Amino acid sequence: MGLILLFSSCEQQQQKKKETSETTVQTEETIDKVRSLSDYAYTDSLMLGSHTVVYSITSKADEELPTVVDEDGVTYKNNRFYLEITKDNSQLFNRSFTKADFSNMLSKEFQTYGIMDGMRFIRTEEGKLYFSACVSYPDSDMSCPFILTIGPDGSYTIAPDTSIDDETLPTQEQDI
Repeated sequence: MGLILLFSSCEQQQQKKKETSETTVQTEETIDKVRSLSDYAYTDSLMLGSHTVVYSITSKADEELPTVVDEDGVTYKNNRFYLEITKDNSQLFNRSFTKADFSNMLSKEFQTYGIMDGMRFIRTEEGKLYFSACVSYPDSDMSCPFILTIGPDGSYTIAPDTSIDDETLPTQEQDI
């Protein structure tokens, strides 16, 4: 009976050591790995007056862009977003965007620790197409949003998105 307990105890200790060593290896691999966002592709169409507009947004981690290292030492690849717009089957706009396109509107911290991590269509207004773009700290909710406006002639402007600042937040007296 004693031998059975001894073998059982040794087997459990070996199993615990094996689990511990597997966990340690997995953690080390995760820390050493360079992280990146998954590739993304989205296409949609809309009517702008009597014109058919098709836009495509794609992104990928770009090996040629500088990486970002966060305060925990985790390295992230930066991303390149592509926006292509056709109007009545003719190319209206085709350009790629990186964090560098927003750098003059970013704080020093976001220039150092941020990555471009989002772009999406918002709305149309007076013949213009509005897209949002975002530079954020990886794996956090800290971000700098921007509005990318595409004119009817294919020209574009970039401005900080201050819409959250302009909205009236509900008070305790207002119905929510």
